[in-house]
Amino acid sequence: MEISKTYLEQIKKRSDKTGANSERSELIGRFVDNINNEREGTKFPQVTAARVNFMLSHLSVRDLYWLLSECEKSESFGKKFFGMLKNKKV
Repeated sequence: MEISKTYLEQIKKRSDKTGANSERSELIGRFVDNINNEREGTKFPQVTAARVNFMLSHLSVRDLYWLLSECEKSESFGKKFFGMLKNKKV
């Protein structure tokens, strides 16, 4: 998968603005942006990076990339994200 130069420039600008200094914090920022974009105009409040980071604290960076790709493939990013993190009783 090739990453465009404009996307890399956007990441650099965002990391300068938000203080993201690691790969993990950049991924958390992408999750937050996608979830909050979907929540605009709904009754649900915006999520914070701290909340998303807490929810994903048990996942490695590699797993975060997988989860991000799965959520981006789905129709509803938020539904897929929260559905994948739900505990399932066996």
